Amino acid sequence: MFSVKIKELRLQRELRQEDVYKAINISQSAYTAYEKGTQSPQLKIIENLAKFYGVTIVELLSDNKPELNERLLAKFKLIEKLEDEEKASLMMVIEGILLRNQNLSLSKKFN
Repeated sequence: MFSVKIKELRLQRELRQEDVYKAINISQSAYTAYEKGTQSPQLKIIENLAKFYGVTIVELLSDNKPELNERLLAKFKLIEKLEDEEKASLMMVIEGILLRNQNLSLSKKFN
């Protein structure tokens, strides 16, 4: 899970939340919400977090089996070659899936 992963990475590096949110230029409340799993970041924030922690986006987003991670990573490399309009469309799909997943997780907590 993304929220667990970013918290683990932060703690492994002995960083404070402040170190992270200032480094990637977001608000404290946004970063806290990402770590708590109450909010999902946009892809650009995920990219910045991956770069900050020195991991791939796939590593940051996935706790699945490595073979699935490798397939996703290969797809991300192909996505880099797409036109900007196609990338924007994929971004909307990814953000929609992440938001849906977040909403499902939240509704499970409250049901």
